[in-house]
Amino acid sequence: MDSKVLPMHQVLAGLPKLVGISSAVVASSVLFFRGDSSVRSIVMAAFALSAIVAISVGIRRYKPADATSWWCLFGASGLFLVGVGLRGDPTVYPGGVTALSNALTLGGYCLIGTALARWVLERRSRDDITPLIDAGLISVGTLFVSWVVLISPLLDGSVSTAAAIANGVYPAIDAGMITLVTYLLVSSTHRNRALRLLLVALLAILVGDLAYAQSLSRTVPLSPGLLDGIYLFAYASLALAALNPQMATMSHRQNSPPLHSRRRVLFVVALLAVCAATLVLGSSISTVDLVVRSALLSVLLIGTFLRGERAMSLVQRSEDDARYRAAHDTLTGLPNRTMLDEQFARLALASGRGRIFILFVDLDNFKTVNDSYGHRVGDEMIAAAAHRIRATVRSSDTVVRYAGDEFIVIGRCTRPEMEEVARSVIERISEPFVLSVATAYITASVGIAAADNRPGDLDDLLREADLAMYHAKSLGASRFSFFDESLRASSIAAIETATALRGATRRGELVVHYQPIVSTSSRSTVVYEALVRWNRDGRLRSPVEFVPIAESTNLIGEIGAFVLRTALQDLNALRAAGQNVTMSVNISSVQLRDDSLPKLVSDMLEEYGLCGADLALEVTETALIDDVFAAKKILDELAAMEVLIVLDDFGVGYSSLSRLRELPIALLKIDRSFVSEIGTSESANSLVAAIAAMARALPVSIVAEGVETEEQARAVEALHCRFAQGYLYGRPAPLEHWLQTTLAAAHPVGVDLSNTVE
Repeated sequence: MDSKVLPMHQVLAGLPKLVGISSAVVASSVLFFRGDSSVRSIVMAAFALSAIVAISVGIRRYKPADATSWWCLFGASGLFLVGVGLRGDPTVYPGGVTALSNALTLGGYCLIGTALARWVLERRSRDDITPLIDAGLISVGTLFVSWVVLISPLLDGSVSTAAAIANGVYPAIDAGMITLVTYLLVSSTHRNRALRLLLVALLAILVGDLAYAQSLSRTVPLSPGLLDGIYLFAYASLALAALNPQMATMSHRQNSPPLHSRRRVLFVVALLAVCAATLVLGSSISTVDLVVRSALLSVLLIGTFLRGERAMSLVQRSEDDARYRAAHDTLTGLPNRTMLDEQFARLALASGRGRIFILFVDLDNFKTVNDSYGHRVGDEMIAAAAHRIRATVRSSDTVVRYAGDEFIVIGRCTRPEMEEVARSVIERISEPFVLSVATAYITASVGIAAADNRPGDLDDLLREADLAMYHAKSLGASRFSFFDESLRASSIAAIETATALRGATRRGELVVHYQPIVSTSSRSTVVYEALVRWNRDGRLRSPVEFVPIAESTNLIGEIGAFVLRTALQDLNALRAAGQNVTMSVNISSVQLRDDSLPKLVSDMLEEYGLCGADLALEVTETALIDDVFAAKKILDELAAMEVLIVLDDFGVGYSSLSRLRELPIALLKIDRSFVSEIGTSESANSLVAAIAAMARALPVSIVAEGVETEEQARAVEALHCRFAQGYLYGRPAPLEHWLQTTLAAAHPVGVDLSNTVE
């Protein structure tokens, strides 16, 4: 328990204020009880005016969020000042004045009720008026008790019926007000002293009203000083509440849950027990008395029943809301994947033409947008894409957000209708997205799978649509593809390949072959490119067959490290045999996103006693597109070690001049598709010439790939491509082949590619 003790100087600082207030209260009480009616009126007026002034001062000093409620209390204090003052001793004041007193007092109660209701509704949602209903039930129950105990016995007495009813109604209203303040107190996270003081004031008013109502039935009335003194205490408590700094937090929303519904039910149950017990206090004295009692009890029971019904309705609404949120995506409002089983079962049972189909929609370039502009903008695009898909498909189709940037469309139709839906979705997604920070473009790939009415086919259907989507993505942007068994066979083969590839390095199944890169002026080898092969079941498999699978299964790091180590070790063997060459090694897009790559290269160069200029690393344009910012950081670190960066397959990707200038590219390898057409296509000649001219302007060196004939070799030399590679100069072969060649002795001094910029 926290037993915090205030420092002595703080206690002493607050002592004069406490002594002053206490002295004023004691002096006023003495004057009030010992003085005559005029003195009591003056003291009462002074306290009431003090409360009014205190409220206005508190509003201006602490600036509460809901000042209107406090101004309501300000007005209520003014009405009570006049109303309670006029009420006084009913034997002294005439009936007309008493009626005016009751009207003003009831007006004050209305203002207090307004203030409390505003605070309660601010703490809860505006459509939840449960605490107000509870307060109403408490008031009706208390009114029933008042009627039986206070009002009914006076109906045949000398006191007027209006005065008896009015004085019996006030305690019932007080009980409702106290219920609301009690709710505010128990729903507060921290202790609110202003609320406590307000509760004390209302309790004092309740005691005063009960005393007034009881005094009417006494043969010897209670002392007017005693009666009005209770209200004196209420005014003082209200003034202190208004001057407390916590008066500004009455309407603040609370993080803790409000008063538990079980506790509120206990309030109502206790009230019913009290009301039932009062029936034995006496019997009715007239038909009117019996009717009033019956009516009040009926209202109370009906209200309690309605209160229970409302509570059950709120619980049901909460359960429905929770069930909806569990089955729907909060960002897009679409059903989530938990709804697929239900929708598939519904379609399977429904009659109609066509087959059940699934469209698996994937946003192609979403990661680029998300990484470039942030997740908030990415969420905007996901929500906008969801809206477009929902607006594009047919009304009978269901759109589900499956995961991330993947959506499912499920429905029933014929194959031509499926194709039309897929085309419409792709076209709609390809339109520009106007986001909060920029206008962005993305595309969509769609896989389609269809099934007959078999209830257990959903999982298979999703897998088939997913496979078809990846096949569509491999064909290029903005495409759709239907599932067929060849895709399943390819998927199974890929799984088998990934399983067999795991541990291939350890088992010695991976080998490295080397293909020469020559100087076109002398046709002597200056660089060897390391190319990995997989010896599986006695057949050498090319990288195209297993590297993409290695990248998708996170095995490429192990394979890449093996190739790099083997290539550097074999470079030393080639140099020891008299070949003054360097080594070029391919790295994948996955390796290019690995921050540990520069250290791996540095450690291996040091291990084999080589420098950075002895090594070239080849990257593709596609690898750069995946994450150009991360790639640039890693490439800059490698270039700082004097490792040459080579851009492979140039011309078939999306590189721009600005990107080439920003990245530390030292060499361009013109893709073999252009070289193969040299001599037969004028456009190919022009394109290679343009690339050579661009390289001289950057400046970088050029390697022509895929040279297979003498005609192509002469054309490449005529276009001033200083380096070339292809079957004409040598096919990929094991290290032993190049060590045993008789041409090794004829090779001139190796050319340093870093000094061969055109």
